[in-house]
Amino acid sequence: MSLSAQGAAALARTLVQASGIASLADRFLKAVCSAPGIRYGVCYWREAAGDSIRPIASHGVALDLLPAYSLLDLDNPITHCLTTAQARHVARLDSMFGVAGGYEELRERLAAAEAWLVVPLLDARQKAVAVLFLAGAASGLRSWTADPTWQELCRLYDAVLNGLLDRLGSVELTQTRQTMHHQQSETRGRRRLLSTGFVGTGQIARRLREDMLRFADSSLSLLVTGETGSGKDHAAWLIHQASARKGKFVPVNCAAIPKDLIEAELFGATRGAYTGATQARTGLVAEADGGTLFLDEIGDMPLSLQGALLRLLNEKKYRPVGATRELPSNFRLICATHRSLLELVRDGRFREDLYFRVCQLTLHIAPLRERLEDVPALVAHILLEHNRAFPGRVAGISDNAIAQLQRHRFPGNVRELRSLVLAAAERTPPGKRIQTNRLVELTDGAHKPVIDDSGEARLQRLWRTESLPDALAAFERLLLEDRLRQAAGSRRVAAQSLGIPKRTLARKCLDMNLTGEEAI
Repeated sequence: MSLSAQGAAALARTLVQASGIASLADRFLKAVCSAPGIRYGVCYWREAAGDSIRPIASHGVALDLLPAYSLLDLDNPITHCLTTAQARHVARLDSMFGVAGGYEELRERLAAAEAWLVVPLLDARQKAVAVLFLAGAASGLRSWTADPTWQELCRLYDAVLNGLLDRLGSVELTQTRQTMHHQQSETRGRRRLLSTGFVGTGQIARRLREDMLRFADSSLSLLVTGETGSGKDHAAWLIHQASARKGKFVPVNCAAIPKDLIEAELFGATRGAYTGATQARTGLVAEADGGTLFLDEIGDMPLSLQGALLRLLNEKKYRPVGATRELPSNFRLICATHRSLLELVRDGRFREDLYFRVCQLTLHIAPLRERLEDVPALVAHILLEHNRAFPGRVAGISDNAIAQLQRHRFPGNVRELRSLVLAAAERTPPGKRIQTNRLVELTDGAHKPVIDDSGEARLQRLWRTESLPDALAAFERLLLEDRLRQAAGSRRVAAQSLGIPKRTLARKCLDMNLTGEEAI
C-alpha cells in the first residue's frame, strides 16, 4: 500500500525540520519501517578515517547491537553498496554462503528478515557517504522500491542530507562523528557481547540482557536460577565478560567435586595437609582474585563448608587447608542453582545467613518453553556456528520446521534445541534447508536422548541415590509435576488431589520454578 499524500507531506515536513544527520536518518527510517513488509531499517555512515562504516540510526533493532564494518569486506552487500555507490538487493539470504563474519552477525540479529535492500546516499559530488539498509519480506522491499511516492521522498532525503552536510562543514562533521563514536562505543561493545552470547529477540530475552548488563557493573553477589539446560553458567560467564574485572572467570561445580575434596579445591592446601597432598596446591579462590568466582549448583555445597564460604564473603580472606595464616582474595561471587535454596534452608540443608549473602541480586533464566519466540534466532545462531565448521553445509531451515520446533516443550531447554538442530543438520543434504520431516524423525523417537528423563526413569534413579534429603526433594518435584500435568496446569485441582491447600502448592511451585495457572 502506497503512502498517502497526507502522510507523504507530513514526512516531508519532518525531514526538512531535522537538525542533524542522525535525527534525519532516524525520522526517515521510522517512516519507512511502517511500510508493509519492511521490518528493520539502519543508516550506516562512513567513519572520518574513511576505512569503516558504523550505524548512526536504526529502527526495529537496538542501535548498539549492530556491528560496524571495514570497507575491505567487499563481499558484504553493505560495504559493497558504499564503495560502488550502487544499490544491492539480496532477495534470499539463505542463498549466501561464506560471506564475511560481520554479514553473518547482522543476519543473526535480524533473524526474522528474509531479504535485504541497501541503498547508497550520495553527496553533492555523487560520492556515497552513507547507506540505508532495509530488511524484511522480499515482496515488501520490491513494492517499496517500485513505489513512486517513496522514491520521491528518497530524493528529498538526499537533498536535505546534502544541505546538512554543507551547513555542518567538514571540521564540525568530523567532530560530530567522533563524539557519537566515543559516546556509543563502550555501551555498544558490552551490549553486542551480551546480544551475541545470549541469543533471543523476545521481550524476556531483551529484559534478561538488560539485567545482565546492569548486574555486570555491580560488586554484589548474584544468584542465577533456572532449569537444567537453560544456560545459567553461560549467563554468568557473559556477566563477567561484560564487567570491568580484569581477572579470570573461575567456575566450580559444587555437585561434581567429592565432598572430602571440595574444601581443598576451593581454598588450596599445604603440602601434607591430607593423604596424597605431596605438594602445595593453589585453590580456585586464589585464581579468582581480581575476577569472578562462579559456584555452580551452590545448593549441593556441604553444610560443613558453607560456614567457611560465608566467612570468606564477609572478610575476603581464606585459609588454605593445613595453613596457619589467612590470605586475601578480591573476587565477585556468582552462584547458580536449579533447586530452591529457600526449600533447602527450611530443610536445614543450607544456611540461612549464607542464603541472604549469596542472593543479594537474583537473575532467573526462563525455560525455553516460556520464550518460544526466541527459537528462530536460536536456530539461526546454531546453524551459523554449524556452517562455520562445515561451510555451505545447510542453507537454513524452513518456516514449517521452525513452527514444528515451537510446538515442542523442550524439557532440556536450549541444550535440547541445540542437539535437535545439529542432528537435523547432519541429516539434511548439503545446500538444502532443514525440513519438518527431519525434526519429526528426531522428536518422535528416532533420536533417543542419552539420558532417559521420563518419570519412571527418574524414580528408578532415586533408588540408587546416596542422599535421602535429595531423594525426597526430587520425589516431591516429580509428584507435583505429574499432578499439574494431569490437572492441565490447574493448581486448584492439583492441590485438591494431593490434599494440601492451594496456597501451599503455589509456594512449592514458586520455589521449584514449576509452571501452573494461578487462577484455575
